[in-house]
Amino acid sequence: MSGAAAPDQTISGATRARSAPRQIAGIQILRALAALSVAFLHIEQSAGVFVGRVGESPWPWLRAIPWEAGVDMFFVISGFVMVYASDRLFRADGASRDFLSRRITRVVPLYWLFTTLTVLVAVVRPGLLNEPLGSGWDAVVASYLFIPWARPDGFVQPVFRLGWTLNYEMLFYVIFTPFVMLTRRWAVLGVVAAIGALVVVGQLTWTGNTQIGFWTDPIVSEFAFGVLLGALRLEGLQLSWPVRLGLIAAGLCIMLAVGVDDTQTRALSYGIPATCFVAAVSFGSGRAGTSLIARGALLLGDASYALYLVHLFPTRLLREIWFRLHLTGTAGIVSFIAVSMAASCVVAVGVHVWVERPLVRSARRLLRA
Repeated sequence: MSGAAAPDQTISGATRARSAPRQIAGIQILRALAALSVAFLHIEQSAGVFVGRVGESPWPWLRAIPWEAGVDMFFVISGFVMVYASDRLFRADGASRDFLSRRITRVVPLYWLFTTLTVLVAVVRPGLLNEPLGSGWDAVVASYLFIPWARPDGFVQPVFRLGWTLNYEMLFYVIFTPFVMLTRRWAVLGVVAAIGALVVVGQLTWTGNTQIGFWTDPIVSEFAFGVLLGALRLEGLQLSWPVRLGLIAAGLCIMLAVGVDDTQTRALSYGIPATCFVAAVSFGSGRAGTSLIARGALLLGDASYALYLVHLFPTRLLREIWFRLHLTGTAGIVSFIAVSMAASCVVAVGVHVWVERPLVRSARRLLRA
C-alpha cells in the first residue's frame, strides 16, 4: 500500500487491521546499522585493554567516529515506528491497553532475561563483571522496573548497563500510551507537546533528583523527532532520491563536524543527523532488494534488539580467549574486533529466533495481547 493513510475517523477496526502499514525495509536496515554501530563501539573499547587502554579505543582515530550515535538512531526510529505501526490503533477500542501490552511483551522479556543473568553472575562470580553490583538490591529492583538509579560512581545505569536506553524507551511508551485513544493527528501533537514540556522543565528547573534529571534530559526529544517523521510518512510525504541523498550527506556532515561535548547537546549533534537518516529511508519507496546482502541486512534488523543486548557476552568470552592465546598485537586486535562482530551477529540472530520470539509469544499469550 502507499504511504498515505486513510482518514482517522472513518475507518472501522476491521478495515484498519487489513490496511495496516507495511514494513519499511530501509528502517529495518537502519536498525541493523544502529545496533552494529553500538556493538562496534563496545567491542573496540574492549580491545583497548590489549594496549593498556581499559575501556578506550585501541587507536585514537577510532574515537573520532561517533559510533555511540547508534543509540540516537534507535530513539528516532522508535518514535517513527510507534506512530507508523500504530496507525490502525488510533481511536480503536482498547487502543491504549493493546499498545502498552504489545510494547511490554516486545521489550521486557529479553531485557529481564539478561538482567537476571547479570544478577546471577554478580552473585556467583562477581569477578567476571567489569562493573560488579555496588548499589545494593534497591538498584536491582529499580532495574527490573525501568527506574533510573545512580550507581556509586555517579553513572545512572541499571545493573545490566545497556538497559539505560530502555529506561528511556519505557518512558516514551508511557507518554505515548494515553494519546493512542485520540486521532492520529491529535495524538502526534499531544506526544510531541508532552515530550517538549519534559525537556523544558528539565532545562528551566534544577533538581538533585536522579529520576527527574534522567527523564527530562534533552535526549528524549529524539523520540519526538521520530514521531513527527512517522506522521509525515502516513500523510503520504515522499522525497526524490537526490533530496534523500542530500539528507544523508547533511546528517553525516553534522555528526562528524559537531560532535558531542555533553549530553545537553546530544539531541542536536546526534539527534538531528539521525532524523535526517530516518527521513531519507522512510520517505522513499520502502522496498529492499532480494540479494543475499539485502536479506541478511533485513534479518539483522529484525534481530537488532537481540544484538544490542547480547553483544557484550561473546565479546567478553573472546577477549579472554585472545588473552590466553597472546593475540594482543595489531593483527590480534584487528582479528578480535572482526571475530567479535561476526560472533555477536550470529549469536544475536540465534537469540532472536530461538529465545526472543518464543518469549514474546509466551508473554503475549500471558497478557492476551
